Amino acid sequence: MSAAVLTAILCALLASGPSSQAAGSAKKPQPQKSDRAALMQQAAEAQQAGRLDDAVRLLRVAAETHRSVNAYLELARLQTRMKRPSDALATLTKAREVAPNSEDVLSAYAQLALASKQPMPAVLTLQALTRMCPSVAQYPYFLGVGLMAIGDMPGAVEALTEADRLAPERALTLLALGLALNNRKEYAEAKSVLRRSVDLQPESIEAIAALAEAEAGMGDFDEAARHAQRALERAPDGATANLVMGLVFMERRNYAEARDAFLKAASTDPESPKSTYQLSLVYARLGDDANSRKYLEAYRANLRGVEERIKLLRAGGSLADTGVRR
Repeated sequence: MSAAVLTAILCALLASGPSSQAAGSAKKPQPQKSDRAALMQQAAEAQQAGRLDDAVRLLRVAAETHRSVNAYLELARLQTRMKRPSDALATLTKAREVAPNSEDVLSAYAQLALASKQPMPAVLTLQALTRMCPSVAQYPYFLGVGLMAIGDMPGAVEALTEADRLAPERALTLLALGLALNNRKEYAEAKSVLRRSVDLQPESIEAIAALAEAEAGMGDFDEAARHAQRALERAPDGATANLVMGLVFMERRNYAEARDAFLKAASTDPESPKSTYQLSLVYARLGDDANSRKYLEAYRANLRGVEERIKLLRAGGSLADTGVRR
């Protein structure tokens, strides 16, 4: 018997209430545990016993029978732990239908969408959350991260600046803001922000690599190389650090080494316009016109993708536009 059929049977049983006894029976009818609290308790016990599929079924019944937001949230958390992010997003979408203005539901949905690399539905949800809860710093922070993933750097800078205002001196907020400023080529501002981030979290490879990019953008290639190499010692495939080393090699006219560094950056982050653009330049320096044209077209394709996402967002995109099923 399939899980769907079993769930339907459970729903029918729970909706019917206590079963009736035959006429003349001396036995007293036994009550069934059909209320939401009992189902949630049974689901918790099933989780503790490692019977996760049973817990999923019980939570789904509690959610759908009682239109319980708490049950939907717990089900989504369990599905996430079970490495079923698509199921968890579908569950949270149902929770939104029950409670469209629930902060807990919207927050869970947005964070899971971000973690699942679906920035558009995350951003649309976070825009609503930042209006609903203007004093909560994590929402403009997540919004800024989502806008960066889409490619809307001006919007990301605005959101992350607000997050830093609401909760100053948070290393991750400063890192994200620095990355966004680097993307806007505002390198002096980025360097200042990223130095604060590194001071707060000295072992952050991402912050060190981003600081190196800001230094390269300002023409300080010796410091950029030092920081990029420090990052590469711990993460040899890091996209940003390899991009910076490529820029350093380009400045030193070591074009073959620059090409290899840019190729590493592109293999780690193939959708980044930065590495594909630099590859088109370095292949031109090497006299390889075919590869120069190839990466120039890849750069243009990456830019078109960014522009299309921003256009959709600015036009007031909806969850339906993103391919997320309701």
